[in-house]
Amino acid sequence: MRKSVLIVCALKIAILGECTNLGSKPHIVFMVADDLGWNDFAIHGSNQIPTPNIDALAYNGAILHNFYTQQSCTPSRAALLTGNYPIRTGLQGIPLDSGENRSLPIDMPTMGERFQELGYKTHMVGKWHLGAACKEVTPTKRGFDTHFGYWNGYVGYFDYKISTPINDTHNFTGFDLHNEFKPEWGLIGQYATELFTKKSLEVIDKHDTDKPLFLMINHLAGHAGHDGVELGVPNVTEANKKYGYIKTPERRLLADIVNHLDRSVGEVITKMSEKKMLDNSIIIFFSDNGAQTTGKYQNFASGWPFRGLKFTLLEGGVRGTGIIYSPLLEKRRYVNRHLIHITDWLPTLYHIAGGDTKALGKIDGKNQWNTISRNDTTKRTDILLNIDEVNGYSGMLGYGGQYKLLNGSYNDGIYNGYYGDHGREPENPDYNIQGILNSPTNIAIQTIEQKPLTPAQIKKLRAEVDMKKYKPQGTYPTFTCDEYCLFDLHADPCETTNLIGDEEKQDIVKNLKKKLLAYNQQLVPQTNKPVDVNSNPALFNNTWFPWLKCKLHNNIWLGSVHDIKIYS
Repeated sequence: MRKSVLIVCALKIAILGECTNLGSKPHIVFMVADDLGWNDFAIHGSNQIPTPNIDALAYNGAILHNFYTQQSCTPSRAALLTGNYPIRTGLQGIPLDSGENRSLPIDMPTMGERFQELGYKTHMVGKWHLGAACKEVTPTKRGFDTHFGYWNGYVGYFDYKISTPINDTHNFTGFDLHNEFKPEWGLIGQYATELFTKKSLEVIDKHDTDKPLFLMINHLAGHAGHDGVELGVPNVTEANKKYGYIKTPERRLLADIVNHLDRSVGEVITKMSEKKMLDNSIIIFFSDNGAQTTGKYQNFASGWPFRGLKFTLLEGGVRGTGIIYSPLLEKRRYVNRHLIHITDWLPTLYHIAGGDTKALGKIDGKNQWNTISRNDTTKRTDILLNIDEVNGYSGMLGYGGQYKLLNGSYNDGIYNGYYGDHGREPENPDYNIQGILNSPTNIAIQTIEQKPLTPAQIKKLRAEVDMKKYKPQGTYPTFTCDEYCLFDLHADPCETTNLIGDEEKQDIVKNLKKKLLAYNQQLVPQTNKPVDVNSNPALFNNTWFPWLKCKLHNNIWLGSVHDIKIYS
C-alpha cells in the first residue's frame, strides 16, 4: 500500500503541484509540548534527559533547525491555528486568563475548520487556551469534531484544577477537564500525560482509515501544573532515583515529565503503525514556546545556550524544537536550515492535503512543503516575531533569519539573561544510541522505511544541531533594547553582542525598522479584559464552564450571562 500511495502522490505533486486524490490525503498528527526549551530534548546535544522516541522521530525525518514560534501560549496557538501573526487577532499580548472573555475572531477560520473542508475527521486532545467564555468559541465549535482536554492555560497534572486571581486577596478556582462539554470528574487522579495519550490512542483506534485524520495532541507537559508551580510526576521517589545525577531536585521532576512525554510519542507512532496509517502520514512535534527556567510558572526547563526565556523575543523564547516525519518527504534524515515559522504549518499542510492555498486568502503563513520535503530554498525571508503594544516590546527577524531587530523587552528585561542546565556534566549518562534504535518510534518507522537508521547517521545529525560551540564565554550584559538591539544570529545565535551602533549595519537597521513599522500600522489592538465575575466556577458546580450566551454581531461574539445552572 505504501509504495502505491507514495508513487501516486509523488506523480500528482510533480504534475499538479499537489496531491488531490481523497484516498491519498495524508493523516496529520501534531504533538505539541508546553514550555519546554531547546536543551530539554537530547537531539541538541544534552545527555541529561534521554528522549529516545522524540530523537528517533527527528533522525528519521527532518530537524527544523530554524523553526520559530511565538513567545507564549495563546499567541503561539493563535498563530498555529490561523496561519496569521497574533497582531491580526488581538492576541499578541499576555496569554488568556481563566474567566476572561477573549477568543479567536470568528471571521478567521481555524486549521480544524480548513481541514474539515477537505474531508478530514478532526480531533483535539489536551490544551485549547483560545477562549471559553461561550460554547461558540470552544474547539468543537471552531473546527474540531471532538475535544477532550482543558480550555484554560494549564491545569493540575492530577486534579485538573486551575485558579485565577480576581483581586489581590481572592481567586476563582475550578475543575477544567472536559469531554466536549461534559466535565470528567471521575478521571481525577489519573496522570495528565498518560490520560491524554490514552485518549489520543482511542481516537486513532476508532478512526475509519478510509478517511483522512487530523489529530492535534496538545500536552500539558512540561508546563507548571497546579497553582502554576506543580511539577507533576506519577512517582516522585522514582523520579529522584532515576535522575539522581541531576543536581536540582525540581529539574529531576521536569526530566520525568519529559520522559512521560517521550513515551507518549512512542505510543502514538506505534498505534499509527498498527492501524496501517503511518505509511501515509505527517507527524509533527514541537514546543509552543521557550523554557520557563525561573519566574512565573517556573518549570526548571532549559533553553541553553540561548539568551532569554518564555515571554521574550530572544532566541530562548521563540526559537523552537521543530521536528517533522513523513514517508512523503522526498528528503529525510537531514537538518533543514531554512527559516520556518509556526504560521507556515497551515498553508503547508493544506497544500499537501490537496487544498488550493489561494482559498486561504491573505495570511502570514507560507507554503513550505517543498522547502521541507526537498530542502528547496524557502520564500520566507523574514518573520514578525511580535508586537506587544501594551507591554512595549517588539521584534523583527530578517535577511533569511540572519539579523534580528528588537525594540524594548518584556517586563524591562526580567528574563533577558542566560538560564538553564547545559546537560553536559560528566555524571550524566552516555547518549544511548541503541536505545534510540530500539525505541517504539524507530521500530514502527522502520517497518515502512527501506533503509534502517544507523548509529553513524544519528551521530552526524546530532553533531549538526549541537549549539555548544556558540555558548557564551564570560559575562554579558542584560539588554533591555530600549534604543533597539540588532543581533547577527548567524555569527552570534546566543545574542551576546548588540550591533545597533555598527555603522556598516545601518541599512539593515533601517530596513528592519521600516518593516516593523509597517506591521505596527496593521496591528489589531489587544483585547485583554479583566476576569468576568460571572465566570465563577462556584456557579457551575466548581467547574470552569462557558458562562455566557453569545450571539454574533459584526463578527464579534456578544455575550449575556447564562441562566445560573449547576453542571455535573
